[in-house]
Amino acid sequence: MIAAVACVPQTPLLLPGLGGRPVPEIDRLRDAAAGAVTFLLEQEVDEVIVVGAARSTGPHPADAPDPTARLAPAPGRRSVPGELPVPLAVARSLLAGCDMPWSLYGAAQDAGPEVHRDLGAPLGRRPGRGGLLVAADGSACRTEKAPGYFDPRALGLDQRIVTALRHGDVSGLAALDPEACRDLLVSGRAAWHVMAGACEGGRWLARMLYEDDPFGVAYWVATWLRCDGEPRAPL
Repeated sequence: MIAAVACVPQTPLLLPGLGGRPVPEIDRLRDAAAGAVTFLLEQEVDEVIVVGAARSTGPHPADAPDPTARLAPAPGRRSVPGELPVPLAVARSLLAGCDMPWSLYGAAQDAGPEVHRDLGAPLGRRPGRGGLLVAADGSACRTEKAPGYFDPRALGLDQRIVTALRHGDVSGLAALDPEACRDLLVSGRAAWHVMAGACEGGRWLARMLYEDDPFGVAYWVATWLRCDGEPRAPL
């Protein structure tokens, strides 16, 4: 079963070597994400399951090439065959030094909720205590400087997402509308639907560690701890 969850943004700015000069906004975000992963690993989990958006739904090789070189500001860089999707690469970088088993699963952005539930549900039924690390962003339409410019609908949709994350509300994540998320550039929708499938049936103690939109994109860092049994550590 899934015993604990950490949700972190999928922004490539969290990848080592892409931050350039120190940026306070990114430093705060990176510290919060690292804290969420530390919390996850402290819950005596037997394995870590990583979920993030990808071109296709299913497992990815743990040693897939990193996309950092392609994203770095250098001319002529191209993607490498089998390159890891950015959300999975971000999560993998946060697990640097982790000495327990972990695996990577992609969630196709163009697939429907039922596909992601069918991926998440078996992950949630694995034996032992699993830790789920979810890389996902909210809307990219929160300000005029955002990648998708400003759309007033984004604030309401993001509020529904953050409310679900803050209250451990699995049904709230499961109810995210794919069309609305696509229109408002919510790149984390697929990963959150997998999370909903994996966490379905549990009760959760939730904590929000970070909530901001420094570049017009909604970034959240949150942790969930299963509480339908005896929690292993206090929040």
